Amino acid sequence: MEITEMKKIFSKKIFSRKIIIGLFFVAAVLIFLVNSLATTGFFSKAFDKSLSPGEQYERNVTIRQYYNLTVRVQKETSSTSYLTFDSNDTVIMLKDVNGTEIARTTGLVNGKTYFFMNSLTLDRIATVSALNLGDYADVVDQQANKTFSGTTAYITVKVRYKSASISGFVRDELTGAAVEGVEIVAVDDGADPLSSAAVNSSVTSSSGFYKMQFELNSSKALDVYVKNYEAS
Repeated sequence: MEITEMKKIFSKKIFSRKIIIGLFFVAAVLIFLVNSLATTGFFSKAFDKSLSPGEQYERNVTIRQYYNLTVRVQKETSSTSYLTFDSNDTVIMLKDVNGTEIARTTGLVNGKTYFFMNSLTLDRIATVSALNLGDYADVVDQQANKTFSGTTAYITVKVRYKSASISGFVRDELTGAAVEGVEIVAVDDGADPLSSAAVNSSVTSSSGFYKMQFELNSSKALDVYVKNYEAS
């Protein structure tokens, strides 16, 4: 047999082996997928029973197909108490992992709103948004952590106050002209600006504008100073 012919036969054998290996791999993947599909979901024990020969046993099974879903509002700094304000404007939106809206409602009563929901739909909820919360900042696509108590499900929306701010313009008293580059400093009420850390500060723009923002959980008294100039 010629060397060229032997090479052809050898190449065909290698190619056949590759096909066989490939088919085995595909079969293994299919078996894995079938087994995975067969084990999805979960089982919840309904009851146990010792059954005797000839015994005819009947027992009804109750399942939780529907839930009363309560969406409640809580400050992000709290883990126990919940907010209790009423609002006709607050919008609550529930979405799945793809951002598709599942449910929506408007209004809060005593800091809460309610949905009547199928368990399969409830399982799909991934995020919650809350808009128009009054003194609190909008919440957009916050992870929806669900807790359960019997047939009641809960989603707690963590909120924080809207940013507070102090702003204005700095002008020269005599000429009325805007003054650029002036440092404005806010310190705690009664604090010495020379020795105390500033709560916030700002430097005026070319138009004399300054602005300071504050993240507050309650009311806060501040003293505002102008650096290197006499305030009139």
